Order: sequence, then C-alpha cells, then structure tokens
Amino acid sequence: MKKITPLQIFALMICGRSFSFMTYFPFTNDSSLVLMIGLLISTVIQALLIFPVLIFHKHYLNDNICTLSMSKNRFVGIAVTILYLLFFMGVAFIVIGNFSYFMDYYFSNYIPRIMIVISCTLVAIYLGKMNITVIGKAGAIALTLFAIFTVIIVSSSIQNFHFSNFHLAVESVPKSLIGAIKTEFARNRDLVVFAFLLPDIKGKASRVAWWYFAVKVVVIEVILGFITIILGDFALITKLPFFSLAAYSHTQIVERYDAAFMSIWVIMAIVKLGTYFHCSARCIKLCIPKIPFVTSVIISGAIPTAAALYFLIPHKWESIAYYQGGGGAILLLYVIVPLILLLFVKKGGYHDEKA
Repeated sequence: MKKITPLQIFALMICGRSFSFMTYFPFTNDSSLVLMIGLLISTVIQALLIFPVLIFHKHYLNDNICTLSMSKNRFVGIAVTILYLLFFMGVAFIVIGNFSYFMDYYFSNYIPRIMIVISCTLVAIYLGKMNITVIGKAGAIALTLFAIFTVIIVSSSIQNFHFSNFHLAVESVPKSLIGAIKTEFARNRDLVVFAFLLPDIKGKASRVAWWYFAVKVVVIEVILGFITIILGDFALITKLPFFSLAAYSHTQIVERYDAAFMSIWVIMAIVKLGTYFHCSARCIKLCIPKIPFVTSVIISGAIPTAAALYFLIPHKWESIAYYQGGGGAILLLYVIVPLILLLFVKKGGYHDEKA
C-alpha cells in the first residue's frame, strides 16, 4: 500500500483547518485579541493531548485505532470503527451544508442549492475513491494556492490600520477566553483524521503534528491580526471576516480578491470532503470487508449529502451554520479512545475471538 508523505498529510490537515477559517470565523465576543490568545492556549492544549496517539503509533506502526481493536475483538472493533465513521460523516455533513449555505453569501444571484451540493459532492466522491497519496497531492496543491493567496492578501492590505483595535474590553475576560479556547479546539476536527491515518504516514508522524500546530497558529494569528487592524470593529459583525478582507485588499493591477478567495475556498472544500469521504469509506470497508471500496465511498458521500439537503432545501440550515460544538467528540476520538485502547491492550484486557 502506498503511504502518504509527511508533507501531504500536513497539507490535508492545514487545508481542513483553513477551510473552516475561510468559511466562518466565530467572533463570539467583543475582542479579537481574546480570540487570538485563546487560539494560542488551545493549540498548546492540543499539542499536549497528542502524546497518547503518538505513543500508540510507536507501539503499533501498522495499525490505527480501528484496525487494532478490530484484530483483538471484532465486536469492540466494529463499535470503535462506527464511532469514527459517524464522526467523519458528521464533519462531511457540516462541510457540505456550510459550503452551500455560504455560497449564497458569495453570489448575489440565487443558485439552486441542490445543484451546488450535488456538483461538489460528486467531485469529492471522485477524489475520495483515489489512493490516499493522490488525495495528499491534491491537498498539497490546494495548500500552495492558499499560501500564495494569503501572502498577496496580507501584503496588499497594509495601508491604513490601527493597533487600537486590539483590546480586552469585554464583560468577562476569563469567560470569553474559555469560550475562545473551546471554540478553537472544536474547529480542529482534522486531528481525528491524523489519528486515523497514522499507519499511512511515511516517516515521523510526530513531525507532522508539531509542524501543523506551529504553522496553524502562525497563519491564523497573522490573518486574524490583519483582519482586526484593517477592518476594526466591522470584523466583529460580518459573517465572513476573511472574505471581507479579501474584498477590501487591492493592488494597482487587481481591484479586489474576493473572486480568488472563492476559487480557493471551493478547492479547499473539495479536498476536505474527499479526505473525509475516503476515511468514512475505509471505516465501512472495515465493518463490511466484502463491499467494494468505490461503493463505500459513494455511501460515504450519499448519506451526509442527503442529510444536508434535508435542511438546505427548505432553508433551515441557519440553525446549524454557526454550530461550534463537537469538541467532546474530538477529545474522545483523538485522546480518550487511543489512550484507553493503548492501556487496555497492554494489560491484556482484550481477548482475541479467534483464540
């Protein structure tokens, strides 16, 4: 089996987090400085919590949490795999829905949501059925485009700015900070993808994690900082602050960059969906070995798509679009399950059903 390079898995993780940042950034309080501090603290917590899964990978190089639990006890293995399957499908559901919902914001003329969803899903299914290395290469291309775009936006928006926009004038700094930490943790769903794809990584997985945490902090802090000093309080009320910054930025050659923003945003959505469809399909394949992988990818795409359309078509997605939960699921699959399985297997708690 071909393995994904550290650069490719790093690209997929950054693309996933960047898509969340580009789609909607939750200004849930009156201070972006609090959000920036919360982002830093939350990332440190995420880095500390990664040690169980790295230790797990050190002991079981050729297995992830699902395959190891499946090899020890099929019933427990299926239960664990279903947890990961539900998580991957749940994230795909959110991505599909938000992609269509915020597309209405980008286009002034109404485009049928069912057409947006179907076209995006079909492309993502095609990508998801590919080898993980192909998906990784697509992620690397998307990350390169995002990096170039970010440099252009940041450099072209340095005009009139005010550092007075950074302040801690909130009703309760501790309460706002805790909320920012929780929100940032909940938006790093790609940590579960990292834990799931550990045996597919060629090279040191720990380096991927440390680079992800470092680059993620730098990129988001820089962009968020520029959004704050350029847009000021307007950034606190607009739906899409990064999009607004792209629309504001201009050079002598290009008047505005919102069209470029949307192009990269669409590519990011397809790469992220393709990754989650691929992971979901592998979970289905583990539970039902005889099913063709292509069929499992189609199922992985069809279920979250149908669920998203159920809310999108009657225009009921508003209640879901700004959902910032899910931190508990990430904690469970990223930390708790790997830790319990690691300790349980060491103590011989599992009994192989073949014995």
